[in-house]
This record gives sequence, structure tokens and C-alpha cells, in this order.
Amino acid sequence: MRPILHYANKWARGIIAGSLLVLGLAADCLHASASETDPAVLGRKAANNVLGPKSGYAKISSLFLGQIDISYPMACSRYGILILADALHDKDLRDRVAKSYEPFLSGKRKPGKGHVDFNVFGIGPFELYRQTGNPAYLSLAKELADDEFKKAGKDGLADYTRFWVDDMYMVGSLQVQAYKATDDPKYLDRAFRQLLAYRGRLQQPNGLFYHTPEAPFFWGRGNGWAAASMTELLLAAPEDHPQRPALLQAYREMMKGLLAYQDRNGLWRQLIDEPESYLETSSSGMFIFALATGVRKGWLPQEPYRTASLKGWQALSAELDADGNVRDVCIGTGALNNKTHYLMRPRKTGDLHGQAAFLWAATAVYLLNGPGR
Repeated sequence: MRPILHYANKWARGIIAGSLLVLGLAADCLHASASETDPAVLGRKAANNVLGPKSGYAKISSLFLGQIDISYPMACSRYGILILADALHDKDLRDRVAKSYEPFLSGKRKPGKGHVDFNVFGIGPFELYRQTGNPAYLSLAKELADDEFKKAGKDGLADYTRFWVDDMYMVGSLQVQAYKATDDPKYLDRAFRQLLAYRGRLQQPNGLFYHTPEAPFFWGRGNGWAAASMTELLLAAPEDHPQRPALLQAYREMMKGLLAYQDRNGLWRQLIDEPESYLETSSSGMFIFALATGVRKGWLPQEPYRTASLKGWQALSAELDADGNVRDVCIGTGALNNKTHYLMRPRKTGDLHGQAAFLWAATAVYLLNGPGR
């Protein structure tokens, strides 16, 4: 019996050792997986891309005489870096963004003005004012926020209102940042009025938004702009604001609608409700920003929304290349009453629409997983 027991014990020890080895390998895989999706690490990588020579826009900016520098995708990317820097308490990252605004503070350069895509430039200076207290940033940005409403109509909507869903962010977010910087409630009222008017014209029973009334398609990034703008306003608005419940309802309807169309791998499509449409990263990043923020702030139940936002982040993380460029980003897209127009839009790597959305998503997931804010 002794030999049998000896070999039985030896066999058992082998099984245990093998099991421990498997568990160790599994732990290593989990650790690697966590590091590959760490929002702080990947967010900094995307930020360094925007600020550095490997940016998808760095080479072409000079061809446009610096106009890329004042474009709305760059404004949204810089804002993304600033909110990430704030979440990470990364003063160096913030100061590198601030350096890019020095020519505007000195008067050597001027931002564009007179269109929503130009005026949204102000979101970066507003955020820098909030973080640094430098009044020069406030002056630069406030002029752009007020310009949007200098000739507001009887309905109280912005001068440049055209009911393109993109403008929910271009107008709404700028007014929200103005409120955060000044505490003047007129900016908050403007944002609510604008977003709820667009909700009335564009949001459909499934919770999603048409690109325009004349282009009745659920374009991914257009819906991303809507989701991000509502999220920004809900973050800033007092709980007792009389229009908050209406906007919160619109937000929740949209988040529920997005869950129904999330792909198995975690991303969303260029045309959200079209299975043959390609998976698109800028819209997905914006949706992750909205979902993760809603879970963190209690606007949405933990499940299934937390799982959806983290599943989305895991898939989006895999779309960041070695140089910090986001892949599969739909290029700029005008409104057209033609489904093929949206289905055939080209995709780019490193397009700033995607970099901005990635930075927003990274910040929201970092805050969701880390200390509450």
C-alpha cells in the first residue's frame, strides 16, 4: 500500500502545482489585460499624441496655415486633455495644453468666430480658467460664448441654430463651460433652452437623434455629440434647476436606446441601427463618456450600464495604436438625406474627432473606477 500512497500523493501534489501554475498564468493575463486598458495610461498616450509630432494632424496643420489649430476637433481634443489632466492631477499635462493657447492670449492669433464650429474653441480657455484662475482665459472664451447669442431670436435660441445634432455640443457645451467659469445662470439657461429645443426636433421614440430633420438617420458621431452635451449639462446644473428633469429624461431615453444597439464587441456603428455599417470609434468614445459618467453620478442604475460602459472601453482601448492614434474614425460628415452617404464615409486613423472622444472616455472610465468626483 505504501508505494500506491506514495504515487497517489505525488500525483496529487502534481495536480495542485499545475493548478497553481494555471492560476498564476491567469493572474498574469488579468494583470496584462488591466494594464492594456488602464484609462490613465492610455489617456496620457492619446494626449501625448495630440500634443506631439506623431499626431494625425501634425503634418497637415502647416498646409492649412494653422487653421487646424483653431478647428473644433482640436478644441475638443484639448478640452479632453484638460479634463483628463484635472482627473489625474497632472499639472505638467495641463501646462503643455496651456502653452498652445499662448499666441491667443498675446493677441498674435485670434480664434474664429461667427459659426458654432468656430466658437466652440472657447471650451478650452474656459476650462483653463477654471483650473488656473488666469482671467485672460476667461476674457478670450467669454467673448465667444456671448457671440452665439448676441442676436438670439424670439425663441431664445442661439444665432447659429440650424438643428444639426452636432450643434447640441458646439453651443450647449460652450454655454455650460461659461456657466462653470462664471456662475452666471444665463449661460445655464441658454444651454437648457438649446438642448431641449433640439431634443424636441430630433430625438426619436427609440431615444436616438436624427442628424437633422431633413437627414433622418441615426449617425453615430452626431448622436455622440448629443450624448456628450447632455452629460456636460447634467454635470454642471444644480439639482433643483427647473429644466433638469426634462433633460435627464431625454438623457436616460438615449442611454437606454444605445444599449439596444451596442455591438457584441462593445462598440457602436457608424449608422447606429444598421448592422452592415462599420464599427466607429469616435461615437463609441462619446457614448462611453456619457454612460460611465451616468453610472458614477447615479443618473443610471449600476447594471446593465456599468457593464456596457466598461465593455465599450475595453473594445475602444484596442483601437489605440502604438503611437497613440485612434483607429476607425469617421471623417467630418455633413448632413445629407442619403443613407449611402453615411455608410460610405471614409475612416481615418488619428483623426482628432476620435482623439477627443477617446480622451473623454478615458477620463470618465478613470473616474468611474477611481475616487468619486
